[in-house]
Amino acid sequence: MTTTKGRVAVIGAGVSGIGAANVWQRSGYDVVVYEAAASPGGQWLQAYPGVRLQNTYEQYHFPSFPWPFQPDRHPTKEQVLKYITLAIQEFDIDVKYKHRVVNIQRREANDGSNWELTIQEEGSEKVQRESFCYIVIAIGQYPWGEKKLQPSFPNRDLYKGTVLTNINSTQEDFNNKKVAVVGFGKTGLDFATWASNMDASNTTHIFRTPRWSIPEHIFGICYSRPFFARFSTDLMPSWCHSSIATQFLHSQMKSLVDFFWTFLIASVFALQHTRNAKVTKLPREERLSANQRLRQVFPPKTQFVQDLRSAMALCPDDYMSNVASGRLQVKRAEVEAFVPHGLKLSTGEEVEADVICLCCGNEAPFYSTFFDPASREAAILRDSEQQQGGLALYRHILHPSIPNLGFAGNNHSFLHTSLVEVGALWMVAAFEGYLELPSEKQQMASAYRVAQYKQQHIAFEPTYNMAVSTRFQQYLDMLCLDLGISPWRKLPNPVAEYFQRYGASDYATCVEEYLKVRETNKGVQHRVVFGADV
Repeated sequence: MTTTKGRVAVIGAGVSGIGAANVWQRSGYDVVVYEAAASPGGQWLQAYPGVRLQNTYEQYHFPSFPWPFQPDRHPTKEQVLKYITLAIQEFDIDVKYKHRVVNIQRREANDGSNWELTIQEEGSEKVQRESFCYIVIAIGQYPWGEKKLQPSFPNRDLYKGTVLTNINSTQEDFNNKKVAVVGFGKTGLDFATWASNMDASNTTHIFRTPRWSIPEHIFGICYSRPFFARFSTDLMPSWCHSSIATQFLHSQMKSLVDFFWTFLIASVFALQHTRNAKVTKLPREERLSANQRLRQVFPPKTQFVQDLRSAMALCPDDYMSNVASGRLQVKRAEVEAFVPHGLKLSTGEEVEADVICLCCGNEAPFYSTFFDPASREAAILRDSEQQQGGLALYRHILHPSIPNLGFAGNNHSFLHTSLVEVGALWMVAAFEGYLELPSEKQQMASAYRVAQYKQQHIAFEPTYNMAVSTRFQQYLDMLCLDLGISPWRKLPNPVAEYFQRYGASDYATCVEEYLKVRETNKGVQHRVVFGADV
């Protein structure tokens, strides 16, 4: 697609990169996507066999491109990869596979080409240099498999078995093996369930702190129906609230909000998990032991709001029942060290295991490695990356000190594809000068206020600065208000607006709405909603 607006480079052909490229292209720019791998997919290429999308397919597709085939309710890795490939064809995006960006350097040019990229094609010693007016980094939260957290438990060299992470594991690795799984995130729950389904009583799940997980259905209703609707998302505690009513609710009626989540919803989740455990189907003499085992994996209700984070996992179907029946042994303890045939725990006991799965999350990526090490941009990013939680960005999109550079996918959430595209549209508006942004100092203060909020109110995860998680509705509303388009995507039907779940399709026309507003207000800046993120 040839345009006169300028050339934009997107680094990464995962969901975030393709979504951002689509928006920039629809906004009139000439877009090229550089992907180091031989095919698209990003994080999905590294995903372990058998993994499924936690979201339902209605919530996970590019807003203007619903699934062209019928996937599973929770699409498989293979279905997601097929969908991304079809989306690239549908959007007619130019993706350069096996092209690794090895350096980004600022340059001065009369044609507005602010950046020079150095790209190396796989199998070639030569490099090519291309100029662009804007760069979008879309390598995601977990761009490199080797960035999996590897806890430094002592005496690892003494262990005689196999240590796995989720990037090099298959369900077959658990056949006829004694398995120990460390960690309580999605991967840990998946692996513990798979292993215990294969071989009863030979799987041990080890964790320091149990976390709240999401039941697939709540009294027969898909969890996404109540929790993707405004009547619940408006009650979500957040660093930003997009209306006077929600601001009043969270400032003056905090006790009501606390009751809703900490007592009502936490109780509903606990009841549903107990039902899923099928304790009543066990022999009467085993029920007391089953309930004692379940108490090991049930967190306190007061922890519920803190656990509303990106790492909040959909509970596998058999996890609770396997715990209750004893098929899956649970150990609430810290790992102290490896021993020759397993792990020693803080309780003093040893867990014997042929295979140990370390499912302890990911380290935050380092974007500074893309830039000339001596450049101002590399220094700025290195300094920002030293803090906990990954890179803190204004609106989760840009670093105020580096113009004409945006980040796609750092607003990871439960409505991720919509956030990627609306976030990319926000990038376009900022680049075009339509948005009147606060000062650089105010933007950084805002980014750090959001980071501080997460530190104080959300359970720790290594990439918390790179996620919006369950606060997706308030964040999307804020971006829409910034852009001057309506955040109320289901009006004029107020019942649907408040009680129907939101999905990706609700944001299908955002690009066209922005372009219309931009044309109508030609030459007029639109002030962002500064202060909504305090």
